[in-house]
Amino acid sequence: MTNPAAALAQNAHGPSLAGIFMNVMLYGVMLSQSFFYYSTYKSDPQWLKCYVAVLLFADTLNSIFNMWWIYNVLVNNFGDVTALENADWLFESEEALAGIIAMLVQLFFAWRILRLTRNYFTVGVIVAASLIGGLSGIGTAIAVGMRPAFAGFQHLKVIVILWLMGAAVCDVLITLALSWHLRQQRTGFSNTDTIISKIIQLTVSNGLLTAGFAVADVVAFLSTPRGIHVAFNYTLVKLYGNSMMCSLNSRSLLITSSDKTYSRGGKDLSISGAGGRNDTIGGGVTNNSRISTRPAQLVVNVETHELVDVSGSNTIKHDPEWMGRRYSEPNSDIKSDAVAL
Repeated sequence: MTNPAAALAQNAHGPSLAGIFMNVMLYGVMLSQSFFYYSTYKSDPQWLKCYVAVLLFADTLNSIFNMWWIYNVLVNNFGDVTALENADWLFESEEALAGIIAMLVQLFFAWRILRLTRNYFTVGVIVAASLIGGLSGIGTAIAVGMRPAFAGFQHLKVIVILWLMGAAVCDVLITLALSWHLRQQRTGFSNTDTIISKIIQLTVSNGLLTAGFAVADVVAFLSTPRGIHVAFNYTLVKLYGNSMMCSLNSRSLLITSSDKTYSRGGKDLSISGAGGRNDTIGGGVTNNSRISTRPAQLVVNVETHELVDVSGSNTIKHDPEWMGRRYSEPNSDIKSDAVAL
């Protein structure tokens, strides 16, 4: 006969443990990206630095609570069926922080879209989808607190679908809005179009990655009563923070190609970042760096040597051996040097 504690651990806590492994690994990536940001973009606005600090703090709390929960369940309460059957406040914090972190990232991208497009309708739809997803995540944590039994999670379908599908729809809308706007900014210049294409690729990859994990989380939740969906959830929360930091830190990779001044025909041609702006990168974050390159100047000096007979003779010496040398004409006591130029 199967041990009920072992069955519960396999069905619910096994996927959770695998998801927490991914969560902690991605947290290490988040730490590296945050360190790179603070050491590279020292001239960014103070509010943006505080925003990154808040995002990092939320990610840190999330990883601490996750490790604390899985250790408490599988080690401190080893073999305790009651502890395996019910969620506690540490588990509930995962859903709440997932909704909060997703909202923080999505609202920042909404602000960038507003700065770039001034399209209030599109931004309003994105903000609404973000709020639905984020608040539903917090609502899911509250619902789990009211019904903590893992066996009863399937009764939370409505709030979970609102949470994850709201996040997925918001991510897709952000990706479409940014990609569409950037495509409209193509100028026909190969350098500028290459930069815009790179930004579009980065935007699409980040947006579809988070949206894909959110959809996979919903599908796993609805298709099986086992806790497979939890593995996607633990990973998803860290993907939001990393996509945000990847977007900010990618400026260092684009800076050499986004702000160059070329000297052509005596005129300066300035190629700016996406959207035709040379004062902002990524929609509102100031970039004060400028790299100016000028082609090397080649100066050619041409020397002409002419040999003239100063003794009165009309003969002109054209022999190269005579050019540039001191010479003496026969029967003449006058010596002269060739004159250059």
